Amino acid sequence: MAKENTNEEVDPKKAAKKAKSVAKRAAKKEALKKVLAFVKANTEDEAALKAVKLLTPGARFGGARAVKSDVIVAAFAEHDAIKEDTIWNQFKLGRAEMRKICVNLIKKKAPENRLWISFDPEKGVYALEGTGAEAPEDWTGYTPVDMDDMDI
Repeated sequence: MAKENTNEEVDPKKAAKKAKSVAKRAAKKEALKKVLAFVKANTEDEAALKAVKLLTPGARFGGARAVKSDVIVAAFAEHDAIKEDTIWNQFKLGRAEMRKICVNLIKKKAPENRLWISFDPEKGVYALEGTGAEAPEDWTGYTPVDMDDMDI
């Protein structure tokens, strides 16, 4: 059975309290945005900028969050091989997520920026096999399809 529409009146005290709360939150957000703008314009102290960044809602310094694939690229810039446990502990990425990231580092990157990362399940190690447009020798993983030379 459908619920009947009841025309209950809204308690004016509750409505006033809610409106006051919403106005207070909006005023706080605007004040924090002004503080952020002031600090960005008047200081180069990294600690102060980070502290204000943590407090300020909405617009941040760069806007976007770090993408997992960019974090993985930075990790492989420092090391040629990373253990599976390290990736799980630092980034909370399992094998399925890493498989997708490794494919995307080949598939969605420009050919000169590709990272060829392999995984050895017995040792539990991800290894950087090579970089660039050409796949490394003995590569058995994903390879992109070149559609430029094909007539459809």
